Amino acid sequence: MKRIKPVLLLFVGLAALAAYLMLTRKGSTLKGELNDFAFADTAAVTRIFMADKDGRRVTIDRQPGGAWTVNGKFTARKDAIDNLLNTIKSVEVKSPVGKNLYNNTMKLMAAKSVKVEVYAGSEAVKVYYVGHPTMDNLGTFMYLEGSTVPFITHIPGFNGFLSTRYFSSEAEWRDKSIFRLDPRSITRVGITEYLRPARSFTLDRQPDSSYVVFTTIGTKPVLPLDINKVRAFLAAFSETYFERIDLDIKPERRDSVLRAGPFAEIRVRTDAGKEMILTCYRKPVTSQSRLQIDFTGEDLPFDYDRFYARLQGDSTLLVCQYFHFDRILKDPVNFSPGPDSAPAQSRF
Repeated sequence: MKRIKPVLLLFVGLAALAAYLMLTRKGSTLKGELNDFAFADTAAVTRIFMADKDGRRVTIDRQPGGAWTVNGKFTARKDAIDNLLNTIKSVEVKSPVGKNLYNNTMKLMAAKSVKVEVYAGSEAVKVYYVGHPTMDNLGTFMYLEGSTVPFITHIPGFNGFLSTRYFSSEAEWRDKSIFRLDPRSITRVGITEYLRPARSFTLDRQPDSSYVVFTTIGTKPVLPLDINKVRAFLAAFSETYFERIDLDIKPERRDSVLRAGPFAEIRVRTDAGKEMILTCYRKPVTSQSRLQIDFTGEDLPFDYDRFYARLQGDSTLLVCQYFHFDRILKDPVNFSPGPDSAPAQSRF
């Protein structure tokens, strides 16, 4: 027992010394205010600003109703903002960057990183830089403004890196909806098909909440109407999306598309007096087009799967799918009732 007691005392002493060294080292190099990237109260976040080394900047603002806007122009993608807020809340430090990696890490972050500013009200509660992933893709290099060392960060339980959640492209942040309207709020829809005038029509809601369809050719309305077909048509405006923004189109190709003129125009008016106009243009066939020649081997005159569109007041060329818009670009005769249709002129 006499021999064991000094050994125990030595072991306890060494453990206490190790604990002391760890705590003092943590206090000197991992100070809480220099490694705490997370901001738990994401409900208080009002603005997120991000900028990359290529000069792209994006400001995402929370609106009174809870939605988020991009650069004060567009609605932000809900999935992307939810993902980012979860990251802001959950990100943790995995380890500090060692001395052997410090210089190289800082050099890479200086060349390519995203600056992130998180605001609660007018106060910037977090300012940090998001860099590249680690070699195993399970961590992300980040540097908190005011720190003396970068860190490897992660989200516990998530196997991957976080840099893809911090992007500063306005186009990528933009919500892909074109029309997101309550069908019952729509008072008029006008469809103009320039190449097929017989398919042009206007659908009007009457004071008694019934509907009338007028064709461009002639002044008589299409009678009778199948209310279920009218409902299906108006419901298409509750969720109408574009596929993507064509960021790679060359100026000369863009000018050629616009000079050719539109093939269709869609106008929608609501109870509030708001009118939205979508102008549609043929998209030229490219190497990415699914179909490039017809059954005779001749080149197709335009892409048969996708077209370009522009919303009034926005110069962005949106890529849309004909398949998705077939619900809207209809022949007015499709509103006529069939043998099992609902009564004509029924209300919504």
